[in-house]
Amino acid sequence: MIEIKLDAAAWDGAQDNAQALLEKWLVAENIQVKKGEALVTVVMVKATIDIEAPTDRYIIRILIPNGESFALGSILATFENSD
Repeated sequence: MIEIKLDAAAWDGAQDNAQALLEKWLVAENIQVKKGEALVTVVMVKATIDIEAPTDRYIIRILIPNGESFALGSILATFENSD
């Protein structure tokens, strides 16, 4: 399974126990996406960040819904297994 997370570099300079907000999913489960396609928009300390698909795959499961906060290392969604 490929895990979708907010890149650790986005957390640089954030306070300990900082949370990001998952603003909106731009795709749904069981939908094939293309590498580089925006999957989700998150907000962190007044910055909006789009997380892109790392590869052409299907999103299997969305784990953090719209409007929820999450911490460093949280898995936002999973992609199908790679070849």
